[in-house]
Amino acid sequence: MSATEQAGAQTLDLIIRNGMVVNAESMQRLDVGVKDGVVVALGLLDAPAAQVVDASGCFVVPGAIDVHTHFHHWVSYVGSHNADDYDTGTQAAAAGGITTVINYAFQEQGESLRAAVDRDLELAQDQANIDYGLHVVVTDQADSVVKEFPSLSADGFTSVKVFGAVTGFQLPDAGILRVLEEAAANNMLVNVHAEDGALIEHLTESFRTRGETGVEYLPRARPAQAEAIATRKIAEYAALLQAPVYFVHLSTAAALAAVRDVRSRFDKVFVETRPVYLFLEESVYERPGSEGNKYVCLPPIRSAGDSEALWAGLARGEIDTYATDHAPWRAAQKLADAPFWKIPAGVSNLQTSVPMLFSEGVRTGRLHPCRFVAVTAANPARLFGMYPKKGVIAVGSDADIAVIDPGDVRRLTAAHMHSKADYDPYEGYECHGWPRYVYSRGQLVAERGRAVSRPGRGQLIRRGASLLDTV
Repeated sequence: MSATEQAGAQTLDLIIRNGMVVNAESMQRLDVGVKDGVVVALGLLDAPAAQVVDASGCFVVPGAIDVHTHFHHWVSYVGSHNADDYDTGTQAAAAGGITTVINYAFQEQGESLRAAVDRDLELAQDQANIDYGLHVVVTDQADSVVKEFPSLSADGFTSVKVFGAVTGFQLPDAGILRVLEEAAANNMLVNVHAEDGALIEHLTESFRTRGETGVEYLPRARPAQAEAIATRKIAEYAALLQAPVYFVHLSTAAALAAVRDVRSRFDKVFVETRPVYLFLEESVYERPGSEGNKYVCLPPIRSAGDSEALWAGLARGEIDTYATDHAPWRAAQKLADAPFWKIPAGVSNLQTSVPMLFSEGVRTGRLHPCRFVAVTAANPARLFGMYPKKGVIAVGSDADIAVIDPGDVRRLTAAHMHSKADYDPYEGYECHGWPRYVYSRGQLVAERGRAVSRPGRGQLIRRGASLLDTV
């Protein structure tokens, strides 16, 4: 059957012509036909269409899926929510080529997991500009709340998170084991913030006692060893229990080596990294005045050697996904006089993450275009139960599409960002390659770096089980 016959005699809503269509396993110059929010034809199309877009010289890729965002997140030691809600956060995402996010819903002390989910759903349904899902964070009473896993999984919330460190969120090891075991029994994937809480608490107290409280001490209080120890331990837990596990924001060569070792015995160990670990180095914490505060994140930014190891891991397939951990703050909040353990953690990155990875990865030859699509779209969709509805340009899939123009060169500046954060961690960076058009279910949601969507159009994605063997 020809591509035009696939499209049928109907008038299509959209044809994207002459672009290089890239999926995780293939790239080919094709036209893409869209009807009612779905891809209905691929090939050389001469069917009538309400709109035709010329993508000559561009890469046509599945809309990216950011599986690690924090919108409207309350942080008690700061005494406020972070800067972005579901509206501004998803505008920023769309402007950068991201068409689906999975946000974290945090369980409050004594609260059920369902209450945490419902709270975020109430916000998202009126605010989200693009499609969204939720992970739920288990912070309390693991023995009782795991009883909610069957109903949450059945309702399409098929992933949970645990923290090995971070005051207020840290779950004891016994709780982590319980979550791993019950999640595996309910086809849920456990996301892990892997740092060793005991070591971090000991080191932080040592610095506090000596009066060494500036941000330059943050990397020494949360060293690479803290991540490697926790990663190895929890990966070993997962292997013993045969419970699939997903390490968020992995930042060091040592932690990646720990994953590599356990994977030789248990292959259901998955890894995410984030832009700050690829594009910045720990010397940012030594910037004059309080400027280093702006870069506080957990785990902290690492060495150039760690960055190179992560780039190599992305290229080799050892790192499965690329996500932002978008947790933005206003500069005044980051620069307030506080010891390093009280500085709000997180940075804005949704609008810039995909263009930066294209610029430093695809353009430079560090990442093959197919690998770029794998880590930004296909693998997130497979791991988190959305494939092939999301994460691929194929007949029958949602028309979530970004048309990336490699000739669009722009210098990043906070003034051009949709996030409510009033500074950008990559201010002045020259980025080669930007989405010219971004479509969510066939609707234009961003054009040349500006969101043109509307709050409330995003839909909740009720997710299935992970397709672990396809990643």
